[in-house]
This record gives sequence, C-alpha cells and structure tokens, in this order.
Amino acid sequence: MVDHARRERIEVSRWALETILDFKYGEPDLGGDGLLARWHGSDVAALLLDWLPREDMAAPLRVEEVRSSLLAWVEFLRARGWYDPRSDEPGELVETLDTLADAYRQAVANPAEHRVSLFLQHSMVEAGYDPEDPDQVAEFEAEVESGGVSLDEELMAAIASGEEEAPLSPLSGPGRTGYTWRAPRLLEGAALAEAIEATPTMLRLREQGDDALPEDSVEAWLLAYEALGEALAERLGLDEDDFYEAFGSEADEFVASIVTTLFIERLPLPGTLVSEVVAEMGDPLEEDRPLTDEESEQFDRAVGLVLGELEGLGAVARETTGEEAELAGEPVFRLTPLGEWIGFDELVLDDYTIRTFDELMAEDAEVLVERAAAGEPFSDVDLDEWIGQRGTERAMRELVEVARRTDDCTHRGTVRAVTAEHPQEARPVYEELRADGAFGPQARAWLFDAGFLKEGELEPADLPWVMVDGVAAMARMNLLDEERLGELPVRRGGEGASLLELAPSLGHPETTFLLSWLGDNHPDPGVRKEARTALFRYQSGGGR
Repeated sequence: MVDHARRERIEVSRWALETILDFKYGEPDLGGDGLLARWHGSDVAALLLDWLPREDMAAPLRVEEVRSSLLAWVEFLRARGWYDPRSDEPGELVETLDTLADAYRQAVANPAEHRVSLFLQHSMVEAGYDPEDPDQVAEFEAEVESGGVSLDEELMAAIASGEEEAPLSPLSGPGRTGYTWRAPRLLEGAALAEAIEATPTMLRLREQGDDALPEDSVEAWLLAYEALGEALAERLGLDEDDFYEAFGSEADEFVASIVTTLFIERLPLPGTLVSEVVAEMGDPLEEDRPLTDEESEQFDRAVGLVLGELEGLGAVARETTGEEAELAGEPVFRLTPLGEWIGFDELVLDDYTIRTFDELMAEDAEVLVERAAAGEPFSDVDLDEWIGQRGTERAMRELVEVARRTDDCTHRGTVRAVTAEHPQEARPVYEELRADGAFGPQARAWLFDAGFLKEGELEPADLPWVMVDGVAAMARMNLLDEERLGELPVRRGGEGASLLELAPSLGHPETTFLLSWLGDNHPDPGVRKEARTALFRYQSGGGR
C-alpha cells in the first residue's frame, strides 16, 4: 500500500495508515467490523470519536494524516476494483471526517474531559435519554441537578483520571465478535406466530383462556418469556438482592445469559456446561476463583429450571440421544428457530451487530472464507449454502480470487479445500492462472492434486511451496497435534528436503512464523533448537 502511494505520488503516513487499518480490522467487541474494503460514515465517526482517542499515543494523529491515509487506502482499493460497492463514496467519508474534525481535536487535546463525556453519554443512554437530541440532553442535565438521576461520582472521577476505562461511545464500532456468531434464519410473520402457538406453554395458556393474555402471538410469547426471571427467583425463594448476591446478575439477565450462551456456542451443550458459562458471566467469578460445590449445585439447579421453562416455550430442544449427548454423558440443549429468534434479539439489545442468514448469503467471498478459516462451528455449512445460492461456477471464481490476493495462509488453505470439493467447476479458474507470476504455483499444484495436470508440467517449487503454506495454515489454525507434528519432514539430513530448510529456500511468506512456531511447539527439543537456529539464519540473511 505504501509503495502504491509512492508510485502515485501520494503522501501518506505509514503509522497513520496502520492505525486506521487496525481500527477497521477491529477487536472482538470494539472498533471496526473486519471488512477492510467496506467503509461508511459510521466507521469514520467510530474512528475519530472512540478508537483514536483511546489510543495511547505520544503524538495523536492529526486530522490531515487521518484524511490522507483514509483516502489513500480507499483509492488503493478502487484502483484494483476491491472497494466494496456497498461503501459510501470517498467524498461522503471526507465530509463526515471534516464535520467531526473539531470534536476529534478536542477529544485528543483533553482526554480526561473526553472520557467523562463518554461516561455521561453512556449514563444518558442507560437512563433512556438520547445523547444526540439537545432537548433530551438538557432534560437529563436538569434531572441530574435535581437529583432525579444519580451519577456514580467516584466512578466518574476514576474514569477522568484514567484509573478506570471509559465506557464505549454510542458511536463505537461493532467489533468483529457478532459477525462470527451464527447467522440465524429469523422467523417472521405467520411462520413466527405459528411456531409460537405450537409451543407447550402457549397451548396451555390459550387453553386456560386467560383474558390478560394478548391475542397477538409475539406479545403473548414475550410476556411469558419476560416472566421467567421473576418466576425463577420465586421458586428459589430469593428476593432481588439475594438473587444478585447468589448469581452475580439480575434474574432477567440470568435467563437471557442462558439463551445467549446457546446462541453464541451454536453446538448443543450439556446443562452443566451452560451452568459453568453462565457462572463465568456473573460477578461471583470476577475474583478468578472456582465455584464451591454448593455454588455449583445452586447454578446447576437454577439453569436446569430455566432450561425446562425454555423447553416449554419452544426456545430450547433437549436431546438425550445422538453423538453430543453420548459424548457429554447427559442430555444436551440446543436452540430451536424460536430460540434463535429471541437469542438474536437479546444480543442486538446488548449492542452486538450480528449478520442474519440472508445478510450472510449476500456477503462477499472474503467474509465466508474468513468465517470458515477461523473454524467457527458450522461455518463450512454456511459456506456450502453460500456456494449453492451464488451458483457454483461463479462462487469458485470468487473464492479463487480471494486466495489469489490474500496474504493469509489460512484463507488460501480454506479455498484449496473447498474448491477441491467442486473440481469440474473450479478447474477452468485454476487453468487460467497456471502462468500467473504470483499465483501460478498454487494453481498448478491444485490442478495436479485434482488429477488435471501431469507431474512433468509442474515447476520444481510448486508442490513444496503449497506444502509449506498448508503446514503454516494448520499451525495457525491449531490443527497440528503431536501426531501430525511427528509426521512432518523436519529432520535435517533425512530423506527429502527438511521443512526447516525448504521454507527459507523458497522465500515463503510464512517462513518466519513457521520456524518460530516450530521452535516453540515441536515436541522434540532437538527440532525446536534446529528451528530456532534456522530462524536466526533466515532473519540474518544467511538462510535466504
């Protein structure tokens, strides 16, 4: 990117560019969404008013550096046809940036004041006020003055001094976490109402003919769902304060945490594991101590009661047979489509941004490859569905294009694997790239492995390059167990080329990572030592 800027005679700060891309790549719950080629005004707002003011920089980036770096990145993408068409136009991004420039300068010039501002904005939202509505801001300030709304002044002072981290701004980016979770097929309209009315609890309530039960299916179901927390506390004989002391959360939050745990994990879970996860989400484990036997029994009982009620509401299905139940040695629980609907709703209310199934199917190949390469449960199923909806021939071309331009070996490995499942449709794409200067070795190796190319048509480095790439991808994806490590050709002087010599001689981009990883993780101390020596020679130029 910096080389591109120099060729185009564009002045750009490498540090500013790296910082902006770090933002867009995002952290799990903070920053951008990981879509480096997709930019909107909301991204610019999150960058200027949340991300950059949080960065501990001796010299904060100037607005001019942010503007030039952002424009240089966008133009770099546009020149290659990579800029996501769903993005805002560059002029709109600059307009947003200029509008917020003074607010950004004030934030980095007065960090304590900015942190307090974030605290106040967060407090306004918590109290039900809109920080962007001047009238509601004035009303909130009046309520604070009169004592109608109380603020934690000790916490505010700690945030101002930097002892406590400031809350996220209402403009903060969504982070990557929500996008990695399941992409639910959300029930709507008649299908949602039909699913609700067929649940055991709703059938029972309708049969009782309670006049207080709304006719609207969704309203009636939500009324029953929202009553679970209070009913749980009553069954356990606890008032509001006692419940919080016992479980580290309010009763309603406790119920929601069970639903969201099952949503996030995707795999069917035994009740005891759900109980452990829910316990970790509450305050009792904030001191990093294990639960006592008595506390564990208490959590298990409470979680069991809620799971039973969720079954009645049709949100959870209990499975007593099957691989997961046999492996757990006890029943496992999974969300039903109705459970996915309410789980999605709970997480969205907690400000997570989650793709629905339809949104995921409309995404570009990069998003599906990233999910699959990250090893998310059922992401391979999502990718297969995407290929079917995209059309296999078109999907193969888009997937290979991801492998051609990515710098991530796990993405390349994912594409190699999935295109191998569709050899006839993928073959023409790889044939077109056989002579490509950079991608040619991968294309030829794939065609050879698929049986479309003879060994004599390969270049000497083709298969070794792809082999090194595959090993690096397995290491990055934590797939190299002791048995697989033992099968790797890492011994110097053995038959064939040693991996420790092969990677440096090829100049493979994963050489530094792979030698470092083997130097830390190989079970044979002799191999670890050889890997560290090879790494030193490579980094000093002797192994290239």
